[in-house]
Amino acid sequence: MGRRKIEIKKIENKDSMYSTFTKRRNGLFRKARKLAALSGADVAAIVFSPNNKLYTYGQPSVNSVVDRFLGEQEQPMHGRDSGDFLGAKQEQEQERAVAGGRESSGFLSSDEQIHDLELHELEQCKGFMEELMKKVADRLDETVMRRVCLKDFLCMNST
Repeated sequence: MGRRKIEIKKIENKDSMYSTFTKRRNGLFRKARKLAALSGADVAAIVFSPNNKLYTYGQPSVNSVVDRFLGEQEQPMHGRDSGDFLGAKQEQEQERAVAGGRESSGFLSSDEQIHDLELHELEQCKGFMEELMKKVADRLDETVMRRVCLKDFLCMNST
């Protein structure tokens, strides 16, 4: 007797549902384990049973994969607003340095370069820096809150 195709719909019989959940959960974790073994990938699977019981599998561990995922989500986004201004100012400073016969290491890297800026350039730079600081602070708060909530959630449901 071979495999037969089953209709994908919620199983109403509770005993059958629990049995199917257990078999499918084990199959999912087995596939995750094989994926990690064959490819060297870091893998995490988080599953809640119909009774809201938490089951996890992770290679090397669920926490390390979740921490890595959250860390990658924290990478700064390169926005056009401040990045374009800083890039353009760096190019201008490089041109000034070459024309003046001196080397420059980048945008506003020395007191001399700051003193070379005009008032409107300083005001514009200050505005961009304030906006960037606000975005960084907001992103930091959001990321810390998300990590705390996720770790609390994983700790509460792993017992």
